[in-house]
Amino acid sequence: MQQFAKELRALTQYFLFWLMICFIDRLIFVTAFFEKIGFSNFTEVFRIYYHGLNLDFSAVSYICALPFLVYCILSFFPKLKPKRRFLDVYTIIVLVLFFVTSFINVNIYREWGDKISKRAIDSFLASPSGAVASAEATPVFLPIVGMVIGILCGYFLYRWMFKKVFFFNIKSPVGNIFKLVVGMFVLFTFIRGGYGRATLNPSKAYYSEDTFYNHAAVNTQWAFLRDFFAKNTKLKNPYNYFSDQKEIAEKLRPAFQHQPDSAVQVLSTTRPNVVFIMLESFVGDLIQSLGGEKGITPHMEELIKGGILFDHIYSAADRSDKGMVAILSGFPAQGPESIIKYIDKHENMPAIGQELDHAGYETSFYHGGQSEFYNFKSYMLTHGIARVVDNANFGLDAERASWGVYDHVVFNRMIKDFKKEKQPFFSTIFTLVNHEPFDLKNGYKFGNATNADKFKSTAYYTDSVVYDFISKAKKEAWYKNTLFVIVADHGHRLPSEKWELFHPNRFHIPLIFFGDVIKPEFRGKIFSRIGNQTDLAATLLTQLKLPTERYHWSRDLFNPTTPQIAFYNSKDAFGVITPEQAVSFDNVGRIINYRSNKEYPVSKTDSLLNIGKAYYQDVYREFLKY
Repeated sequence: MQQFAKELRALTQYFLFWLMICFIDRLIFVTAFFEKIGFSNFTEVFRIYYHGLNLDFSAVSYICALPFLVYCILSFFPKLKPKRRFLDVYTIIVLVLFFVTSFINVNIYREWGDKISKRAIDSFLASPSGAVASAEATPVFLPIVGMVIGILCGYFLYRWMFKKVFFFNIKSPVGNIFKLVVGMFVLFTFIRGGYGRATLNPSKAYYSEDTFYNHAAVNTQWAFLRDFFAKNTKLKNPYNYFSDQKEIAEKLRPAFQHQPDSAVQVLSTTRPNVVFIMLESFVGDLIQSLGGEKGITPHMEELIKGGILFDHIYSAADRSDKGMVAILSGFPAQGPESIIKYIDKHENMPAIGQELDHAGYETSFYHGGQSEFYNFKSYMLTHGIARVVDNANFGLDAERASWGVYDHVVFNRMIKDFKKEKQPFFSTIFTLVNHEPFDLKNGYKFGNATNADKFKSTAYYTDSVVYDFISKAKKEAWYKNTLFVIVADHGHRLPSEKWELFHPNRFHIPLIFFGDVIKPEFRGKIFSRIGNQTDLAATLLTQLKLPTERYHWSRDLFNPTTPQIAFYNSKDAFGVITPEQAVSFDNVGRIINYRSNKEYPVSKTDSLLNIGKAYYQDVYREFLKY
């Protein structure tokens, strides 16, 4: 009996050691973002730990399974007498992976509002230099020190706990078989989370309407590995709410029904030159007219006075790859997926460039970075864009930031190229300076003490170079017949740092039309109807009297009969916005995590949420079909 007690102690101690490491990982995460909890809600920390236990037990069981299985097999060969060094090496390797993941996760969560996932790895593989550039905006020294301390302390804790622990206590084959069967049964039970129909998933840790509490409860390493080995999201729809396609169509009808004859023509010509200025991370909080701080983007205010502002527009998602498709193809975001990553899919979808190319436009795309990033180049070339100008088209002497050539250099290249461009032309520029690490060589307008200060400074720079580009364009012959469309690819947590990923303001972006082709009576006008980034495609094509049938997710913002509704989406959640209510739904925990109007009738909120569910289920169905 004493032999079994010693064996039980050895196995239990190793399990408890890794459980303590999981607790430390959660403590690191909670400490890093303690302002989201606060001392007034300190007891919530205990609830976070309690609700995360199932995933912690599962994560620890995964870690223990391999050494336990090897240990049990070796128990049948007592003459081998293996040394404990093998377990030491295994423990060190897992500790390194554990704490590296833990501290990288903190930085990713600070920037994205999501925990580390396969998407982060995909982003790194797509552009290692870009990922390194982004990392420059986040603290690097402290995480590295934290990794080292965590690994060393973890290893010394392991050595201390196993100082008086002895292995291979059971000598009989029957006893070792019993140990193997019981041990594997216990580990498998914890790994699976019980024996119900549903296997363990992250929603098991969800318990609150506060998204951060749920994220903190989910075991970081367990969720990361699950994201890697879960069923391919390219094959399965994660938004599975309705079984009948007719029911989906019925729920979506209120969001898209309108009277085409009510469209308003704001342009004086149907064949203007069109220049899209796609601004990196230009959240509404940067612009005074959208409720932002005064003085960050003074030139935008001047353009607004002479153009048309849509002040209630929301981005489709929180990443550039999804924003580009939303703007140019009018196609909504797909949560955990991104259609632009798959050439075989995105080449089959429509885009504005195709319509303008067929209408006789000269087409081009400009970007100071690498156009191969997230398949931007292939997307452009397969959608009617004849010429792509990127980092490789500029000499070694061109001024460069972390991501590529400075925006003002690219804008100057456009001015030069447009002198010989045949009209009408359609050109898009995607800026890059207003992206982490917010790199500026000629000084920061608002200082560089914090990321918020640097972000405001790069926004000020972007505002200045856009205005300088348009000012130079006014001196060119093609200006009189040109429409400039200024829009952001997505929002950002900065500069306010108060909007979580579920909040509509995180997705609030500018949309500005500017140019002499706008009829005088519409200049300086503000359209306050709620709309989406995806609506730009149908809005522009309607003004140009070009076909819009292929853009069924896009709606005309100038049509007063277009319903006021917008949709936004992140990896694990989606939201719906109307004038009366905004609601966000966590698709992992299957709970509402935000409501702007808590006095709004529950039945109406549920109806609005059902529109959102139908919307993303049908969007994803179409993504799978492409």
